[in-house]
Amino acid sequence: MTRVGLITNPRSRHNRAGDFIRRVAEFDDLPRAEPQTTAELVEALADFRRRGVRVVAVSGGDGTLREVLTALPATYDGEAPDIALLPAGKTNLAARVVSQAGEGVAGLRRLLDAARGGALTRVEWPVLDIVWRDAPERRVRGFLFGAAGFAAGTQIANSHIHRAGFHNATAVALSIAATAASTLFGSRRRALLEGEDMTIGVDGAFERSGRRFLTMATTLNRLILDLTPFWGEGAKPIRWLDIPAMPPRLLAALMPTLRGRPHPWMIDAGYASGRADEMVVEMTRPFVVDGELFDPGPRGILLSAGQHVGFVAP
Repeated sequence: MTRVGLITNPRSRHNRAGDFIRRVAEFDDLPRAEPQTTAELVEALADFRRRGVRVVAVSGGDGTLREVLTALPATYDGEAPDIALLPAGKTNLAARVVSQAGEGVAGLRRLLDAARGGALTRVEWPVLDIVWRDAPERRVRGFLFGAAGFAAGTQIANSHIHRAGFHNATAVALSIAATAASTLFGSRRRALLEGEDMTIGVDGAFERSGRRFLTMATTLNRLILDLTPFWGEGAKPIRWLDIPAMPPRLLAALMPTLRGRPHPWMIDAGYASGRADEMVVEMTRPFVVDGELFDPGPRGILLSAGQHVGFVAP
């Protein structure tokens, strides 16, 4: 029997009413925690390890998963458990693309039954490991990195779209539409098109410098709504997209970019994508990892994807 422990984010959208937390009290022998801080999360995971937990079920969204993935190396010391996702957040990208056990108590019950019966299915997936170059001890692990216009779109989603009650695929579609409208027609049009000063190094041998309109990277093979805004050959784990500031014919390029099928004129105009083992990104303004903004520090960040994490589901 594989022992399961449960981490619940009580602030996640589906958990705020408290019904899920109340109902999991029925599972008397289930190690569980509702950490409010990073320190409480680390303590909970350390307790899970002492109690022999080999599957950490996460009831939350992409941000909760990011925090768990970031805390695991220190708490499990090279013997990482598998992850089971019980999606309860605003977007739940990882659960949609990688694997999920199901939602709520029903998903948890299916997971526990499969764990008892040895019937869990498992996939391994590379995760982004993002390290601050001026402070290598500081890092965050997740799936989706974005900067410049991507960060602007995240701020639009957080400040307007999610607060209006739109989530998951609907929120992503509205975020894309709102960002495109702001870029093409809004009062911030010029500022968004002019982008941000950045320098991007890919595998130590390739630099893209200057103002960037949008930059993003992920280890996922697709995004929500089955969007695949990446192209380029190879098997390296990181997929990246970079669009320079003042991108020509942006409206005409939007759908080919989202589908990962650029026209030849787009390549000539600087729309670029590829695969990488690692990337260095120097910037001065905040970037996004799985929905949260982070300050880049004075020397920027290093992205790599050398570690794989196991995800299980019934």
